[in-house]
Amino acid sequence: MSLDQQPEFPADWDTSKVIPGELHIPDDLSGEDIDIAPGIIVPYEPRTPVLAKTGTAAMTVAAVTGRACGLSARWFFTGARAVGFLGWRYVRAHDLQETLGGMSSGAHWNKVKMERHSRWRFLGWTSAVTAGLNLAGWWALVKFGGMTALDLSWKIPPALTAAVAVAAVTWYGRYRANSPGLAPQMLMAEQDNPESDEPFPLAMCRTADQVEECVSRALAWEGIGTRTVRALGHREWGWEVDVVLKGSKVARVNEKADDLDSHFNVKHGGTLIDPDPRESAHLVLRLVTANPFENMPQPAIHAPNSLDIADPHNFGRCMDGSPLDLVLEGQRILVIGVSGSAKSTGVLRDLAEVITACHNAIAIEMDPIKDGLREFEGAMAVPPIRGNRSCEQWLDHLVKMASGRNAVRNRLGMGDTWIATKEHPAIFALVDEFIFLSKTAKEKFIELLRIGKQSGIYVVAAGQDATSDAMGDAIADTFTLRIMLAARHADIPLVLGSGAINAGYRPDRLVPAQNKHLKNDAGQSYIKGPGLDRPLLYGWNEHGNEPIKRAVADRVAAGRPWFDRDTLAAAGLLHLADTGVVSRVSGDRKIAQDAAFVMTNGAVDRMRTETLTKALVDAFPDAYEDLTVAELRTLLKDAGAGPPMQLGPCEGEQNPRGFTIETLTAL
Repeated sequence: MSLDQQPEFPADWDTSKVIPGELHIPDDLSGEDIDIAPGIIVPYEPRTPVLAKTGTAAMTVAAVTGRACGLSARWFFTGARAVGFLGWRYVRAHDLQETLGGMSSGAHWNKVKMERHSRWRFLGWTSAVTAGLNLAGWWALVKFGGMTALDLSWKIPPALTAAVAVAAVTWYGRYRANSPGLAPQMLMAEQDNPESDEPFPLAMCRTADQVEECVSRALAWEGIGTRTVRALGHREWGWEVDVVLKGSKVARVNEKADDLDSHFNVKHGGTLIDPDPRESAHLVLRLVTANPFENMPQPAIHAPNSLDIADPHNFGRCMDGSPLDLVLEGQRILVIGVSGSAKSTGVLRDLAEVITACHNAIAIEMDPIKDGLREFEGAMAVPPIRGNRSCEQWLDHLVKMASGRNAVRNRLGMGDTWIATKEHPAIFALVDEFIFLSKTAKEKFIELLRIGKQSGIYVVAAGQDATSDAMGDAIADTFTLRIMLAARHADIPLVLGSGAINAGYRPDRLVPAQNKHLKNDAGQSYIKGPGLDRPLLYGWNEHGNEPIKRAVADRVAAGRPWFDRDTLAAAGLLHLADTGVVSRVSGDRKIAQDAAFVMTNGAVDRMRTETLTKALVDAFPDAYEDLTVAELRTLLKDAGAGPPMQLGPCEGEQNPRGFTIETLTAL
């Protein structure tokens, strides 16, 4: 059989796996006597026809060209959407709004409005310059290019401008398509090596995985090892990240807080640390990128005499969204903050608003150097107390009341501590700018702080620092509720305890307000007190001056409780009521209180009108020297006690007419 012949196979053979080929015998082996087959099988090489090759090349060019056009179109529309989004942000000045931390005041609105107008003017000038350049290009083509004014010369400059714009948008769209995890206003991180420890800003992160990588790199850069870093979630104010340390301490993280701010590129004080008291290597990082209290609702003004100091009342909100509810009864409160931290217009105003709305509490406020809480004048138990001499006098009065109330408390069967009622209200003494009190006034205040709680007299002190020299003694940590707004680093252990800094309490990293338009962290604080033992930020309600004045007018019209006569008598201060120098009780109500007082001192619960008249004249001769029985009936009727009632067996008579202490104290 010739080598050129193709073998014939039976028709039923499966030739699908047969490789077509021919026997090839090398020239140097032909004709020799060898023991093996003289040759090898050489398969046929498949050969594509020339026409088919030409068609394939054309199809490849068409496919590549179509894909390029499709990608270009997709990139262009992706870029156009992103550019449109950026343009909207630009003309609406959203970047400025984010820098300001929201639109929380009229000044912010004015700034944004001015910036919007400025940007529209800039866009107008840019459009005019672009049109001018196109016109200049057309003129140059006509003048120097030998073209006429009505041929393609007028189309070339705008077409070139449009081509440049389309190319730029398409290029940006390619960048956006390759970076789907980043928002249009963000930039691609310079480092893309996942094994790198180089930090990058938190703003580049769009997912929880990216946040975990961001935190891991920042901590590693500062030499802080970690076992796990887990993003707990994104909040309105930023990110919350759970961290378990390895070979490091929470105190080390605290020391590097300022450096971490820079790594994350958040505001100063934006890295908050919350250690786990049960696990020394476990903590939660809160990375604040927006004001946690920006959307706090406007606080409500309470109705006159509608509250009770034994109930919890809202004073603001925690950064985790939970309400800041406090019970005032029994609290001795210290407020420390530098100028501009909102001690007076924030914390003290919030406290005074609630206290003066309580039916069983009264307040007095004093300030040795400034004008204090003048907006509450009228709702306080006495007029504003100003200057060191007046402060010394009233602190001495309060110390006497605290001592005298012990006897009153035992006589009225109140138990171990004072029970505040409308007739025997608790007393709150609010002292602003405490450090400017005289030495004598500070001594009186400290004495009142130590003896006043059982007698229902509670102190509130506010100042700029808490050293023993400023306070008069090392008493900062003896207050039951301690509030630190933006403050000095040295004051933290004095107020919140020696381990407070390592525990994450960093009021020294809060920034006070610069003016009424740039509030920064004013009104934000750390708090230690009953049920408040975590280093979280708390924002206080922001009451306006005018709403407070309107509320005070309503409270004055409705009538406020005053110092009870039992306390004044026990303290030897009845002359304050008799002279009417500081009384805030109307004349009718005053005589009802005086009548109840003489019954209490006489250990009786009812008196005939004649006996009550004589008792009032004997107890208060200056006030009721010429009082008659008929006048007493009229005065008590005007006060709301009604006419004399039948008393039953009283004073040796079967059923005389008079008044009961229950009726009088109910007024």
